[in-house]
Amino acid sequence: MFVALGFLLGLIALCLVTPFVDGAALAAFIPLLAAVGLVLVALRLPPLETARFGVLVKPVAFGALIPALWILLQMAPAPATLAHPVWASVKAGFPTPIWGSISVDIGATALALVRYLSLVGALLLTTALTINRDRAEVTLTAVTAAATLISLAFIVMEAVGTEGADLREEAQSFACLGVILAAACACLVYERHETRRAKLGFSNAKFIYPMAAALIAFFICAAAIVLARSGSLIFAAACGLVMFVAVFSVRRLNLGRWGAGAIGITGAVIVMALVSGAAGSNSDPRLAFVKKDASTIELTQRILADTPFFGDGAGAFDSILPIYQFGDAEGQERRAVTAAAKVSIEMGRVILWGAVIAALLVAVDFIRAAGKRGRDSFYSAAAASCLVSLVILAFVNVSLFGPGLPLLAAIIVGLGLAQSQGRPA
Repeated sequence: MFVALGFLLGLIALCLVTPFVDGAALAAFIPLLAAVGLVLVALRLPPLETARFGVLVKPVAFGALIPALWILLQMAPAPATLAHPVWASVKAGFPTPIWGSISVDIGATALALVRYLSLVGALLLTTALTINRDRAEVTLTAVTAAATLISLAFIVMEAVGTEGADLREEAQSFACLGVILAAACACLVYERHETRRAKLGFSNAKFIYPMAAALIAFFICAAAIVLARSGSLIFAAACGLVMFVAVFSVRRLNLGRWGAGAIGITGAVIVMALVSGAAGSNSDPRLAFVKKDASTIELTQRILADTPFFGDGAGAFDSILPIYQFGDAEGQERRAVTAAAKVSIEMGRVILWGAVIAALLVAVDFIRAAGKRGRDSFYSAAAASCLVSLVILAFVNVSLFGPGLPLLAAIIVGLGLAQSQGRPA
């Protein structure tokens, strides 16, 4: 399985490189690495791990089918009542009748399906490989290192004044996940020191240096968040980090269900109060937490207002954007202002809120799994905390559609899923 782990580490390396490289050349390696890695796993995964893998991914596989089927529905020929209105005007230019579709750009929707299936493949590959505890440790260390290096790159960009809104937003989101992952690495070092020192007599040096590295990573990511000077970003990172600390504290202090419930209710009340206070004048939650110029927000608002129930088609945002641009088109951003708005435009409002609810339910399931585990509970706790931060970030910026962040998120969820259950005796 060493070779298969190399393909997973290659995917993590792509998370680190793709935000800094323009073009689709590197992105094309994502489905390739995921596919080859899955083939190797299918050939070499031990029988016991194969059995556990089947149990773990069965509900995930069914859930992942829903967006894929929805995208296929958008690409399929559709009657006039379901087809996007743009096809009615296009038909006049053809000598023979043509069928329209829900998507305004079938090619872009097909590419979006490939990208989505690549992320699902990366999740499955991570789950299969990280059932093994040693490979899980390597993977957690690698994703933490990737988030830390991108956070460090953002700090350097701020110092030298480099431009690039897309890269800045994605690096900031990496930093939000980085503080959680660094905290999980610190828990890993502490718990391994507890167990292995008692059994094997490990020296303090094997605790001090790894713990120092985890703390340095934490402070680098925290510094990147502070330099962003965004209250929404700090809120997203704080929600994830506080959730992780709460889960860790409940387990370490043996607070039980009542203690966990009290912490959860108190946290929910505080979060609701902060959200209601942070929301701007815009009543649409998909745009309420955006701090950008009025013309950019207005552009997304007008597209949202015209979006059909089934959406304009996954990946089709760039195709419809020129229709709505006005005035100085060169000075306007060629993207939606938030990931939530883009999902709603391309896939429809039902898919957006369904995805939010599904992500929160998965986070709750991870928290329950962390409460049932003894050691190694930090894996599923970190995955739950990262999911919460990602849901908040979806309403803050559009980084979830960046080249690297979705892949890193899929790997984190796969790692949490693989370690959500202990190995049976």
